[in-house]
Amino acid sequence: MKVGDLVKWESVMNDSMDHHSVDYGVVVKMSRTGHLTESAEVLFNDGETAWFDTQRLAVVSESR
Repeated sequence: MKVGDLVKWESVMNDSMDHHSVDYGVVVKMSRTGHLTESAEVLFNDGETAWFDTQRLAVVSESR
């Protein structure tokens, strides 16, 4: 995963997983959070940004 990648983030809205939301965004910043782990700052369509562990994101389209 790298800056510019289009990513998908799925959020479960209740414990039974009946309801969940899917959001798409673009990675704007990467940060090493441990020896083997990284986090990505993601910019979403509504202009909001948030940090996520890269293991919770799925790359939809890689940047060139």
